[in-house]
Amino acid sequence: MDFPSSQPGSPGTPTPLQPVSHNQQRDSAHSSLRSDASPTRDKSVHDKINQFNSLTTQSKQLERKTADAALKRAMVAREQAENEMRQYRDEARALRRHAEEGKMREQKVGERLEAVMVRLPSPLPCPFSIALDVSQHEDRRDACGNPEFAG
Repeated sequence: MDFPSSQPGSPGTPTPLQPVSHNQQRDSAHSSLRSDASPTRDKSVHDKINQFNSLTTQSKQLERKTADAALKRAMVAREQAENEMRQYRDEARALRRHAEEGKMREQKVGERLEAVMVRLPSPLPCPFSIALDVSQHEDRRDACGNPEFAG
């Protein structure tokens, strides 16, 4: 309750305020408005709630569709990456096999060359058959550096 500090009739003595009757009139006016507008207002409120619920449902469906599309894109990308990896592995395997075959061919050629060189009876004659006198020794070599045979 509110106590005013001074009243014109009695100075310095606070008196309680009496309830105003216009509150009762205001409440009765609101109740009469509610009874008249209540079905229309309730219907519009329910319509708004239903509209909001349908928007929420639509939003969830749209999010779900977006997520599904993203998932499908990711799955397709993964399949493509796996296929590329298989191709790269196959290509690397083929290159390794090709390199191994090259090494084996090189080894066989080297072995054949060594066998041919061992079978040769003497070094091949040098096309420059000029005898070089290397100091006072009997060791004579031709221009190619092969020992020269006396003959």
